[in-house]
Amino acid sequence: MIYKNFRLNIIIRVLCIVALSLALAFIIVERPMFFALSTVIVLLLVSVVSLIRYIDKSNKDLTHFLLSIRQGAFTESYTSGNRGKQYEQLSGALNDIVTEFSKLNLEKELHYQYLQTLNENISVAILSFDAAEKLMMMNSAAKNLLNHPSLVTLSHFKDIDTELYHAIKQIQPEQRKVVQVFIGEDPYQLSVQAKEIVLQGKPVRIILLQNLNQELEEKEIEAWHQLMRVLTHEIMNSVTPIASLTAAVESILKHPDGTRKDLSTLSDDHIDDIFSSLATIGSRSKGLMNFVKTYKTYAKPIHAQFESVNVTDIVNRVAVLLAPDLQASNVQLVIKSPAIAVEAKTDIALIEQVLINLVKNALEAVEHDGTGIISIDIRKKNNRVSIAVTDNGSGIDPEVLPRIFVPFFTTKSKGSGIGLSLSRQIMKLHGGTIQVHLPEKGSIFTLEW
Repeated sequence: MIYKNFRLNIIIRVLCIVALSLALAFIIVERPMFFALSTVIVLLLVSVVSLIRYIDKSNKDLTHFLLSIRQGAFTESYTSGNRGKQYEQLSGALNDIVTEFSKLNLEKELHYQYLQTLNENISVAILSFDAAEKLMMMNSAAKNLLNHPSLVTLSHFKDIDTELYHAIKQIQPEQRKVVQVFIGEDPYQLSVQAKEIVLQGKPVRIILLQNLNQELEEKEIEAWHQLMRVLTHEIMNSVTPIASLTAAVESILKHPDGTRKDLSTLSDDHIDDIFSSLATIGSRSKGLMNFVKTYKTYAKPIHAQFESVNVTDIVNRVAVLLAPDLQASNVQLVIKSPAIAVEAKTDIALIEQVLINLVKNALEAVEHDGTGIISIDIRKKNNRVSIAVTDNGSGIDPEVLPRIFVPFFTTKSKGSGIGLSLSRQIMKLHGGTIQVHLPEKGSIFTLEW
């Protein structure tokens, strides 16, 4: 509507100028009269000036409006200036646009202030680098953690710690790794994560550094408490019957005053009790010895030898190895892998050990009546490999779930309780994780590295 009024106004003024121009030409050629000629010339000049002023004023308002938007000034208001209804509509439209832009600008400012406050008060150190590895931004947490005022480029991080420099430089987007560094003379365990975004067409790398010292200390203390509870429970289960049976045998072989009895005076029942007690003491002693041997095996450091391998080949070897057990239990194993080979840096023997442990656990959890299914799903995303071992068995008791990775904790009558904790150690050696999820039925153990 505004455009139509503007166009009509221009057309009327142009027509007036054309008509006056024709009248001027007619007067000059046909009837040259001074008064008529002067009048037409004045009217023609007025029409031309009116047209120019009309266009200039419209352009001026629009230019002023666009400049105010460009400069972010949304406090101006526009009036028609008694130039007609079409200008009132134009002024109203401009004022409406200014109001909307003002609201958007306010929301943008509030959003920026919120992000700025969050950035400055969050406990995670945040740094951003451009494509030339120049430091663009560093929040307060990063400044407090690094305590180095002259950081300009990534190479300056060598002055803090070379391990930290290499970790930031080499880490891939969406990857997470934990490194031990020294900042000054203080040791730190830092979680390093990387994100990549594009701002104004230019790549920006965001690095997140999280100090894990306190969290690790708390987890370590909690792990020790859980381990001591398990060790105490296992040792007491062996030591208590040994002490009890030893006292029983001693009461058979000694008088109340502590003197020894004549063995020939012992009854057959007493002799049977002695041999039975000795057998039980021997059995519990062997069990305790085996437990200590298992603990020594678990506490022994694990060394990994990494090589680039096809992960699907490892899974297929595990399937062949466990095929007799699966057939004997009437359980189906399904392997899902992408058409393209999934390559990863892996210690073959250690990953096989983890998979064997997970499949055997799943084998014990599912039914052996032909309905039991175990699936192994291999995936690769963002340079990370994941293997999910899923079963449709009885699942895991939610109360037991927090303790399944605690060394020597087990709900099995003949289990050692180190399978899952050892698997977690192996995945940490690979810079990865092992996680468990409980669907409606069964369980899902996911390896990722």
